[in-house]
Amino acid sequence: MKKIFLAIILLINLSSFAQQKGMIFEHDATWQQILDKAKKENKFIFLDAYASWCGPCKWMSKEVFPRKEVGEAINPNYINAKIDMEKGEGIELAKKYDVRSYPTYLFFDSNGNLVHRSLGSMPAEDFIKICRDALNPDLQYVTQRKKYLSGNKDTAFLRQFTLVAADAQDILSQISMIEFLDAVKYELTPANIQFIHYLTGSLNDTGFSVMKNNEDKFIAVIGKDAYSNTIEELVWSEARRSGKKGENKAAFRKVIEKYLPEKADALCAEYEISLLKRAGNWSAYLQKAEKFATEFALNDWERLNDIANNFLENYSAKDALQKGLKISFLSVKAKPNYVNYLTTAELYLKLKDKANARKFAEKAIEFTKDLPDAKEDIAIFLKEIK
Repeated sequence: MKKIFLAIILLINLSSFAQQKGMIFEHDATWQQILDKAKKENKFIFLDAYASWCGPCKWMSKEVFPRKEVGEAINPNYINAKIDMEKGEGIELAKKYDVRSYPTYLFFDSNGNLVHRSLGSMPAEDFIKICRDALNPDLQYVTQRKKYLSGNKDTAFLRQFTLVAADAQDILSQISMIEFLDAVKYELTPANIQFIHYLTGSLNDTGFSVMKNNEDKFIAVIGKDAYSNTIEELVWSEARRSGKKGENKAAFRKVIEKYLPEKADALCAEYEISLLKRAGNWSAYLQKAEKFATEFALNDWERLNDIANNFLENYSAKDALQKGLKISFLSVKAKPNYVNYLTTAELYLKLKDKANARKFAEKAIEFTKDLPDAKEDIAIFLKEIK
């Protein structure tokens, strides 16, 4: 009888293991316990350094980490951890490893030495590549940094190091980029334009002036929308830094008016609702977000969908959800796609209107012909509607 019982337990465990999808994270473990486990099992450590309010962090946790192919690529080689950098021991870890943006990914060898780092949301295949690169000493950020500091100025190496250093938020990336551009005499080939575009993260970067002085060449390669969005993002980041988390809204507006005067009112209004979102002040957010959506974002499906999602995630009152639904309709009108159709379906479901939830989810599937992952997610949503 005892043998039968043990066999049943074994089968259950094997079944659970077989059903395991995605990355396996250590829960309720201290950082020291994670270090000890990695050393004992001779595995690297992957640390997702996140913040609770970070949208890209949530997206990675929902869309990338749970994927089967990601788990199969990462779990055999890593002990995986997720730590909020603004709480508990995460505060000290953020200081120690200079975590300034979220999500930041830190990679350690089995002895707890930092060997690689990267950041940001990305598709599953890009994330898998970064995790595999972190296992290769020739591709690790720390190794390449040592080669650079030892004087390696080969143009191919400079290009590769610059990209890795940028992902690691190393200030050397801007220095090595200038060295690379000097070496190729600032030749604006399509590849170099893509390179500069990827690496430009501040108004103070060399790439910003190159982009502004060669607007037509950049638009020809990356497209008008990508060019305009990048310039806006760079100006927004500088304005937000000047605004000091809302303490100096006049300074924020001054930067916007200097570089994008035609968008000053819209971006300042968006800044206002972003501050309310960050503070979790949802009572004030509702009215201002609704006004921003209808006055400044009628042709911007992504901004409209983001606002509709905030209504979905942070309100339960029928009136607020119905306002979110109207904003989601505006997003669909601006540019229908599976994302805003699914947001609409989720709002309907929260309003307990299953018929319309199913209707809009089925509409969303129509836009997923070449997006099997999205199609699967919507199919799961439809199964949840009983």
